[in-house]
Amino acid sequence: AYFHQIFFANPWFDPQLPSWVAHEGSRIVGFIGVLARPMRYRGRPLRAAVVSQLMVDQERPHGTAAALLLRKALAGPQALTISDGANDASRRMWEALGGLNSALYSLQWRRLLRPAQYALERLAGRARAAALLAKPIAVIADAYGAQRRTLRRPVALREEPLDAAALLDGLRGAAACVAVAAEYDCASLEWILAQARAKRRHGELQSALLRAPDGEIGGWFLYYLNGGTSRVLQVHAREGSEHAVLDHLFHHAWARGAAALEGRMEPRLARALGERHSLFLSTSVYALLHARDPEVLAALARGDAFFSRLEGEWWMRFI
Repeated sequence: AYFHQIFFANPWFDPQLPSWVAHEGSRIVGFIGVLARPMRYRGRPLRAAVVSQLMVDQERPHGTAAALLLRKALAGPQALTISDGANDASRRMWEALGGLNSALYSLQWRRLLRPAQYALERLAGRARAAALLAKPIAVIADAYGAQRRTLRRPVALREEPLDAAALLDGLRGAAACVAVAAEYDCASLEWILAQARAKRRHGELQSALLRAPDGEIGGWFLYYLNGGTSRVLQVHAREGSEHAVLDHLFHHAWARGAAALEGRMEPRLARALGERHSLFLSTSVYALLHARDPEVLAALARGDAFFSRLEGEWWMRFI
């Protein structure tokens, strides 16, 4: 039912961009999902597709099936193809077929909010008893550290509930500042936000709209809250509000018990993230791109795009 909902009942369904199965006789031995995603490049419509769930039957080797499926998906009428939940095997196939591994969007940032408790979380898998005994000390250390790091409630921006209409307004403003961005309307945005809320693997989805004193949108954030590492789905700040938006995000998660925040690289926030003591990490999950127009590919490669986890496949419950 979930496969049908995502690949056949989404707001952007396009029969010219089908998902594919590989057959061996009457037996299905592989699948790749294709999800149309309308975008814009410098104000012009850009037909794009997100691919997900490349899989083959493991009962016997089907090494060519995966490559055949990916080749079919990339050969569609779309101008841009994206995957941001790919493993190393997928990365090698994409590159062999002319795709690009985006080193920029494959990076992650991480901000420790409760460093001592974060360290205990990492230790618990190997020494659970010791981690439990050390928990009270870690709580005291983090409470003291929060005051020294001034993780107090910021006042530069005003927090408001984030609904689809306000987010749509913000996304359109953000899209005007970059070369490549996804195109939403209110119905499609409400649909994908409902899908994102239903993904409970990482915790409950939190969000806030941030307004500047002049009433303009200063930014917003969406993240999944849990007591360990909370994962950011999308964060944006207008120019000049980067530090204020991050301060609100960090305080929001800290006040609700998160030990750390982790998100995908946001090129326009990179300097502010570094200045707010975030770590930058490479991972084994890749953001992969394929475009027929080298200018579109170059724009994404240099980060001239609004491309959060909401625009790829990461928001799906598969990932």
